[in-house]
Amino acid sequence: MIYTIFLYQASSGLLIYDQNFQKLDKGNIELFGSFFAAIKSFVTELVLDGSKELKNIDLGEYSIVISSIKRFDVDIVIITDKEDIKIVNKLLPKIIKLLNQFEDQFLLWDGDRSEFNILELPLTDLVTANNKDARKSLIEKPDQILKSIWAQRKQISEETRENLIQERDLLIYKIEKSPLLPSNLSMSENVVQLSEQLRDEDTFLRYQNEVNRLKNEIKDAKFKLKHYLTNMKTSLNHAIEKLGTKLISAGDYKDTYLSLYSFSTKLRLLKDNGWEIYRGMANKLIDKENVPDKEISQTIHSILKMSENIEEYLD
Repeated sequence: MIYTIFLYQASSGLLIYDQNFQKLDKGNIELFGSFFAAIKSFVTELVLDGSKELKNIDLGEYSIVISSIKRFDVDIVIITDKEDIKIVNKLLPKIIKLLNQFEDQFLLWDGDRSEFNILELPLTDLVTANNKDARKSLIEKPDQILKSIWAQRKQISEETRENLIQERDLLIYKIEKSPLLPSNLSMSENVVQLSEQLRDEDTFLRYQNEVNRLKNEIKDAKFKLKHYLTNMKTSLNHAIEKLGTKLISAGDYKDTYLSLYSFSTKLRLLKDNGWEIYRGMANKLIDKENVPDKEISQTIHSILKMSENIEEYLD
């Protein structure tokens, strides 16, 4: 199985083009984003190390095959099953022949990767005709690949290792104590990076999953903020319509209170301050017997004027 083809500018190490041939849906790409980033980082290191001719890099059950086209400064990097290296070696001349058609484009490349999207169809045709099992994926054994990648990197000193462990453990401690989703996301991403440096595949993969979970939770919290905001305004307008000639303190604001209270609770997960304002407004509506009519009126006016743009509450 051929999993991925990368094209790099050999002199700079810049990624020109990459294409996956493994079975991956959008969810898996997001979930294993750091894993694929680690592979790309390793492949970039190999390219910058100077691949002058065909060479194979062992990754356990997998291999990385690198071949250079010196004429227009391109390195072809292919990740494949080790058992399929012979297939890759037969396929490479066809890939090089295809790339030769775009020699001027490679030589004049200005950094815009989209220029080479035209390669997708012909590369797919070439690889599909030779792939044994397109249902396979590198994420079936991510720990094995990470171990193989990290085993080929230079060992860090014991002092550096201890410092990285302390830094990572402190971040994990802070994550466990903090209710704030955005800061936890940032710290979890740092834990992933530190775990890569420490070559700790278990923590790397665990916190990669945590990063994905937090991104989804932040997305869900923003969706619910919008939902509560809509509900509070709808219920408040309905309560005002039912007032008629009654005093404003006689209104039934229970539904508005529940939505506004929930709004402040969700906002508290996304921002460490500012949510208290909306909690206070909610409390005035439910405790209206002890709040002057003028203050209730001001609170209602403030709620109806609240922005529909959720991002404004997160600044």
